[in-house]
Amino acid sequence: MNTRSRAYTHLVMTIGSALLLTACQHVSQSIKDTFNTIPEEQRISKTGNNSVTGFVADEQALINAEQALRELPQYRESHIYLYGDIHFYDDGRINAKLQHPQNPEYIDAYSYKDGEWSSPDPVQLSVRDDVEGKIVALDSVPFRTVATVVRNYNEKADSVAGADGTNHVYLIIRYGATQWYPNQIDGTREQWRVHFRRDGSVASFDRN
Repeated sequence: MNTRSRAYTHLVMTIGSALLLTACQHVSQSIKDTFNTIPEEQRISKTGNNSVTGFVADEQALINAEQALRELPQYRESHIYLYGDIHFYDDGRINAKLQHPQNPEYIDAYSYKDGEWSSPDPVQLSVRDDVEGKIVALDSVPFRTVATVVRNYNEKADSVAGADGTNHVYLIIRYGATQWYPNQIDGTREQWRVHFRRDGSVASFDRN
């Protein structure tokens, strides 16, 4: 074999080896991709920000939370009565106490997080606790009212220099009456009191 033939043969072998190596690498990567595939929703879950914000102003999210509560097996055939207080947080949490569906002398605590309600946690009561004076029907204070309170509170806060809006709303039940909080707006130079009706509308707005 002359020199030119040997050079040609060497060139063909080099090209062939390169093509074979590339093909092997492609097959290897394909195998890795097959076994390391992560569903799209999981990739988003790992790389995205999963924190919930704006819950207290989201009427539909509040409606969904109430519907989920009503669908708990123990309440599907019973009216729901809130006891004492109920708190709503901007990150999607709710802390509530409810009258037991079968025994009206019992109270259970529930929490709502990540779109689900917890199991009931018994609340220890004293014989001096006025259960009847601290309950109110959920029907009269639907969760969507929270969004109304937030909207009205923040609208008033916008009119007070240096005041902040709210992202935490809670209802206090005493002596058969209800009161939404927060009910105080602190500005840099002024302090105001805002009182809400049960439906979340503003009953009064006065400077202290």
